[in-house]
Amino acid sequence: MNVKKTAVYPKMVLDRAGYLLGISMVYIIIWSVTLMGYRKALAVGEKIGDALYFLFSRMKAKVLHNLKFAFGEEISQKDRDETARKVLKNFGKDWVELFFAAGPSKNVLGEQIIIEGKENLDKALSQDRGVIAVSAHIGNYPLIGTKLAKEGYNFMMVIRDLKTRAGSAVYKKARELIELPSIATVPEKQFFKSALNLLKDNGILCLISDENKRYGGIFVDFFGHPASTAPGPAALTVRTGAPVVPVFIMRNDDNSQRIIIEKEIEWEQTGDTTRDMKEITSGFTKVIEDYVRMDPSQWVWTNWRWRTQPWGKSSKAKIKKKKGLKALKKILRKIGQ
Repeated sequence: MNVKKTAVYPKMVLDRAGYLLGISMVYIIIWSVTLMGYRKALAVGEKIGDALYFLFSRMKAKVLHNLKFAFGEEISQKDRDETARKVLKNFGKDWVELFFAAGPSKNVLGEQIIIEGKENLDKALSQDRGVIAVSAHIGNYPLIGTKLAKEGYNFMMVIRDLKTRAGSAVYKKARELIELPSIATVPEKQFFKSALNLLKDNGILCLISDENKRYGGIFVDFFGHPASTAPGPAALTVRTGAPVVPVFIMRNDDNSQRIIIEKEIEWEQTGDTTRDMKEITSGFTKVIEDYVRMDPSQWVWTNWRWRTQPWGKSSKAKIKKKKGLKALKKILRKIGQ
């Protein structure tokens, strides 16, 4: 017993120290961007994006590789370079904007966001089965939840917590600061219970559904390639009858933003669960692709979206890691365990 207590205590101390360090950094950045003001903070975010483009060669290579894989020769090398730079600029702006949204001047940001298609959401909610909102890493997507919750909707965004206890605690506090209502995917049993209760209460459960699913995914077409996609939205709608409604946020040229709510995904119930789930997943993935094509610079192209294939791992859909980077990742993974 004493040995176990002795082993656990230093871990608790490290977790606490990690949390205090992390949350201190969060508050320092919030204070800094608040002092700058919204417009100047966004300009700094753009500069951060430029720094990522010029200094972080692997991140840039990831974006360029995925753009080439998705579009092929539809866009030129010059356009891919320009798009990659815009992607990272938007990435920088999104992060700075989230810190601003956590500060005392967050109302300035809220006023920049309008909602289009609210009638589509209200129509889906009128069925009294709840709504499964599907979204993607397009624009500053956490602000969807913040805005819709302030509009009075019973909204929860599904999030995946970080691997370390300290990191998860900081992440949770950060979500509270931007007033994002959320449900964590673990523990799994508690997640499903909370998700089903939310739908029973005619609430909105939002899932970000555009990442590669390594195991147990549904393969649907995405930019002309099979893409392994999480079965969660389809499984929940087949089980509960809750309509699936695509919801996205897009940044305008003047940095104002629009939350766009599409009509619910139509699908024909056949009684064949596998077939029905594939039809639903294919339907919302097509809408995600349409929005990415609308402005490729607003999607985060750093996920290996096509890495998993029906036959295994695709070597063409991913660039190889450098040996030094592989070793560093292994070390960091062990530290985080």
